[in-house]
Amino acid sequence: MARMTLLCILSVFTVTPSLEAQRAERMEWHEVEWSAGRVNVALVRPAEEGSMEHPVIFALPWGSGSSQLVETFVSSYWLTEPSRRGYYVVAPEIRGPTLANTADWIIPAIFEWMDSELSYDASRVALVGASNGGRGLFLAAVAQPERFQALLALPGQFSGDASELAVLRGKPIRLLVGQFDEGWVESGQETLEALRSQGVDAEFLIARGQGHVLRLNPRELADWIDGALDP
Repeated sequence: MARMTLLCILSVFTVTPSLEAQRAERMEWHEVEWSAGRVNVALVRPAEEGSMEHPVIFALPWGSGSSQLVETFVSSYWLTEPSRRGYYVVAPEIRGPTLANTADWIIPAIFEWMDSELSYDASRVALVGASNGGRGLFLAAVAQPERFQALLALPGQFSGDASELAVLRGKPIRLLVGQFDEGWVESGQETLEALRSQGVDAEFLIARGQGHVLRLNPRELADWIDGALDP
């Protein structure tokens, strides 16, 4: 089983020369100041930017949240399809669980930078995250619920007081987890129950035959975000 899991992860993170070239061409890095220092933020612009206000995918990376993992997370799902559809993708170099202590400061700082640099629609911002980013997703959304209109976890979990989730009522929320990712299946189900206990309408989907790192179709993810932001 360990061998199969390793092969799956390697296949997800294999980067072809053409993908490396696309990433170098499409992904910009910006330094954003906040009260305790600076955070590096990756940006993918819409294919046709113009002056109109664009929707945003705010992406929290997996693992340690390093710049390399920001790049692999964005490259896996968010590098090309959202850009074609007119989205900005904003992905900070953040380890998701640290948002338990920093979300009230670092998230507004990133949005202040967005306000000054991007022509975006503040009423159409989707928050996405995977693994540690999926933990950070709920921390960010609970701390700053007015910033995000939809949540997509790939996978994600919440381990705080369920009553804190009440601020997410009315927001479309989807939790995805791999069939063989047993610990996250359990914690995802617990998160779903906590959400529903607070009147939050969320859905929980299991990806058959998959483990922790999900192999997903970026078009299908973008379809869900489109529908969630424009119901």
